[in-house]
Amino acid sequence: MSRYLLTLSILCLSFDASAQYTSEIKAMQLENTLISQQNAALKGQKLVGMTQYDLDFERSPLVYKDWQFGTISFKTEQRADSMLLNIDANINALVFKLSKEYNPFRVESEEIAGFTLYGTETKSFVRKFTSDFKELKNELPFFEILFESEKFSILKQETKRIVPADSQLRYVSVPEDKYRVEINYFFRKDSDLYEDVSLNKKGFKTMASGSQYSEIQDFVKKNKLKWGDETDMIKVFKQFF
Repeated sequence: MSRYLLTLSILCLSFDASAQYTSEIKAMQLENTLISQQNAALKGQKLVGMTQYDLDFERSPLVYKDWQFGTISFKTEQRADSMLLNIDANINALVFKLSKEYNPFRVESEEIAGFTLYGTETKSFVRKFTSDFKELKNELPFFEILFESEKFSILKQETKRIVPADSQLRYVSVPEDKYRVEINYFFRKDSDLYEDVSLNKKGFKTMASGSQYSEIQDFVKKNKLKWGDETDMIKVFKQFF
């Protein structure tokens, strides 16, 4: 009798697990259909369902702590509006949700031309290739345009890196791998390739000639700018490059 009850319990558990999995698949398929129906730009795009992310920012590969309201621009010149966007640094891809209640999805990066985030300030992102740079350490294809003109442009790349548990101080009994936000800047003048650049005293000293660097120092001091501050350093670029 006990063996029969054990077998019956196992069968019930298996059925419940299968039913739950089927239910999750159907829910994701329904969300996929609703997203395509509500945003014509996504029709014909291959939507890949993602699992929910860890809410702990240090344990999540998401670059932004909060999902950002924005628009995706596709190579087809169509736009998917009213989306909640983020970047998954683990798979180097843009991920999106139609609302907070939806599961996240992604489309292939090759289909995306860029995207825009609308927050306290509008941020525009463009897709670039490794061939656009003298050297690029990773494969994340999206870059924020900080400034762009006929003479030069500055790009910003915000991503995340894994910090292995072994490299952390062992204040806790069982340390865990964590993610750390990493920011890089790239500068291009005329038709040159983009170069990695530091927005600080050392970075400008490397880029500028001796006499120009002296002028930059005077400009920073006169205008009470702060070395390393992103907004202040863009003012320096605009003045001297």
